[in-house]
Order: sequence, then C-alpha cells, then structure tokens
Amino acid sequence: MTEAGTSSTDELKADPLWPEGVGLVLLNEVDSTNAEARRQENLGLDGPFWVMARRQLAGRARRGRNWVSEAGNLYASLLLPMTSESSAIGTLPLVAALAVHRAIEQVLPHHEQRLRLKWPNDVLIGGAKVNGILLEAGGSMRQRSIIIGCGINCAHHPDNPAYPATDLLAEGVDITPAQLLPRLARQINDCLVLWSEGRNFETIRQLWLERAQGVGMPIRVNMETTTLTGRFAGLDSEGYLLLERSNGELSRISAGDLFFQTRYE
Repeated sequence: MTEAGTSSTDELKADPLWPEGVGLVLLNEVDSTNAEARRQENLGLDGPFWVMARRQLAGRARRGRNWVSEAGNLYASLLLPMTSESSAIGTLPLVAALAVHRAIEQVLPHHEQRLRLKWPNDVLIGGAKVNGILLEAGGSMRQRSIIIGCGINCAHHPDNPAYPATDLLAEGVDITPAQLLPRLARQINDCLVLWSEGRNFETIRQLWLERAQGVGMPIRVNMETTTLTGRFAGLDSEGYLLLERSNGELSRISAGDLFFQTRYE
C-alpha cells in the first residue's frame, strides 16, 4: 500500500469543503477501504477519518457481493465513532445515500428529474446505478464505531443487465475522485449532523422520500427466502420500506433487492 500520488492529504484537507476535525488517509492500492479503515483504527488512529484508495483489490458490496474497483472511480470509507448506543443505526444507509445524492447533484447538470434514490442506498441517474454503499461495524477496545464505505462511478461502470449502471463521465461530468471526495465528505458530515444519531431521522426520511424513485408505483422486493410484490408505499419511522400488498396489507421490509415493475402482479 502506497500513498496516492495525484493529490496529497494536505491538499484535500485544505479544500474549503473539507469538514473540520475529520482525518484522511490516501492510498494507491488496498484490499478494501472498509478493511483499511478498521486496520487504521486498530493501530490507534482516532475517528472520524476517511480512507480513500485509487484502486481496491477486494472491494465488497452488500450481501457479500464483489464490487468492481478499477482505478478512476471513487473508493472511500468513513470511520465514524459512535458515542452512544443508538437504536437508529439501521437508518444510516439512508443518511449516506442522501449525502451521496446531494454531492452528485452539485456537479450533475439537469439533475432535477433524472437523479433519484432507490431504497435503501442506491443513487440512480436515469434509472441506472452510479454508486455503492456498505456499512460495517467497527470498534476497538476504546470505542465503538461504524464504517461507511462509499463507491461512486466517476469514469467507468460495470456491465450488468440485471442491475443497469452508469458513471458520471458518461452522464457529462468529468470529475476525478480527488475532486469529488471533499464534496462527499462535506455532505455526509452535514447529513450526520442533521440526523443527530437518529434523533432527527424524520427530517432525513422526508428529504430521502423527496428524491425517491417509484413511490406509489408497483415494485418487487427479492429477499433471502422470499419475494414480495406490491405498491411502494414509502418508508416508516425506522427507515423500513413499506410495501402495500394487493389485499391492502402493509409489509415492513428491512433488507432486500428492490426492482421497479411496469404493472402490479
């Protein structure tokens, strides 16, 4: 692992957008930025701090999937100390997704209708995925923590017919990971302050829903052991997806893969 040579830590932290008191570790290659954030914490580095790498060799996505991590895209993880036992940790993916959306909307032209959120933490441009978010528990003998891993497709994207993807360059935005990271760091910092360890999740929920794709429309949610179809009825007070079945019953879903449908099944 070597420091990335294109932008220095001091240069990025000198950006006016960089949040005060937040550290930064820049690397060229790493297995995963989430894993490196945990290692840095175990070595005694105090959070909050970001780890950004030019390339990941073993990037991970939700539910054990691999995350393609070639150079040119943004790969970064925030290690965030948790100062209390918060029952709202499960809403953090929505907080992170809102922050990524807000960072991208600052640079994406004509974003008003084509930049949307897909439950729980995907950002879509014209219906195609442009990011990945993975939250993992951290912590040492001294401090509990959460690691928020963020990947944003800046220059290229995977070809997967089941999950259409895009990148910022393909959407008309020529931006480097080093240019995007300060915007992301600022937006996540601001959204975390607004979230207030879950005490103000209702505001986050409303902001998320204002940007959501498919509210009120037919959807399918694939879970580990079953699949449910119905109408996307919004989010509840804990960030669970609300799916209205054909008989009017509401199902609360905590995790799954959401697909938009053209009709009710």
